[in-house]
Amino acid sequence: MNKQTISLALAVTAIVFTIGSLVLRLDTPTGTETGPDLSFKLEQMEEQLEELRTQLGTLEKEETTALAPENPQAPQETGELSSPGEEEKTSPEAAGGNQEDLATRVSALRTRIEALESDPIDRGFRYLDSDSARLRAEGVKALEELARSDPEALAAIRDMMNDPSEDVRWWSVDTLADIGNKESIPFLMNMLGDPSAKVQQEVINSLGRLGAKDAGPQIAAFLDSDNPETRAKAADAIGKMKYAGASDALLASLGDQNGRVRSEAIWSLAETGAKDAVPALRKIYNENPGDQRYSLVRCLRTLGDNGPFNAEFKRLSSQALESEDHNQRTEAIRNLTYFAKSEAKSVFQQLQKDPNKRVRDHANWALRDNYRRR
Repeated sequence: MNKQTISLALAVTAIVFTIGSLVLRLDTPTGTETGPDLSFKLEQMEEQLEELRTQLGTLEKEETTALAPENPQAPQETGELSSPGEEEKTSPEAAGGNQEDLATRVSALRTRIEALESDPIDRGFRYLDSDSARLRAEGVKALEELARSDPEALAAIRDMMNDPSEDVRWWSVDTLADIGNKESIPFLMNMLGDPSAKVQQEVINSLGRLGAKDAGPQIAAFLDSDNPETRAKAADAIGKMKYAGASDALLASLGDQNGRVRSEAIWSLAETGAKDAVPALRKIYNENPGDQRYSLVRCLRTLGDNGPFNAEFKRLSSQALESEDHNQRTEAIRNLTYFAKSEAKSVFQQLQKDPNKRVRDHANWALRDNYRRR
């Protein structure tokens, strides 16, 4: 039996003793009753342990088979010789990798069991030291509330931004944005060079959520990224942080091949109050608005150009009230709800009496949506 399998067996044995000790504590009368939550978690742990025992047995069988002596003179059934290095391609990386993954799972299970009696805060700190990336990410989230007021917890989450797992780094960045701690902005700016596109995009998003205008020039540079998702995140973040220095870059993004990037650029021009962008936006609306028609209408209205809004409101109101095609009427209701909810209230009220039930349902939905959003 190799070292990894022995280690795995010892870990499983240790978990058995840990579960047994917890069960004894549950059965031992004390001054306080143990809540049902602990018993329920123990049942879950026992189920997972049984699964790991099964996998351990399978590994031991596979190892026994692999170590069985072979007859060097026995011909292969196919009559062909194995190519040199063929076994190395499949066994060390595949089998060894699986055992390592299983050992990590066993270690994570043991950590969970040992932390059952800890309070949530202590449990969160313990999870940060786990071999399991999943547990470390859980530890980050477990410390979120405490980190709003506790410098030690905040520092622990910041430290996890250097974790080898991109998932843990992603959760650390997202959690700092959830906390709303602006003192973390310099730490996040240092993460803009993260090798993971997933993490990099979340850093951009988090800086936008925190209104980090100082990061504006660096974020604007990502509008030239080869990754369309990164470009979209950058355009969105510029609007959230209201960084007015990126107007030219956002105007250039209006011609991006990716529709989401174009849409985010339009909204950010509106959010940053880029009135100098009105001629370019109006040109797109007049010549070829495509699927950005109503985003352009709302953006132009925000920037002081009401012409497109008035034209679209008049056209869609007429379509909703007068079209003989009920599909056209429902489409008009949806579009009016998107960009002119308040102004179209009287139109929706008239359509509540429409002879077509589907139109009436859409009108009722639009009015409910309108009241709910106010």
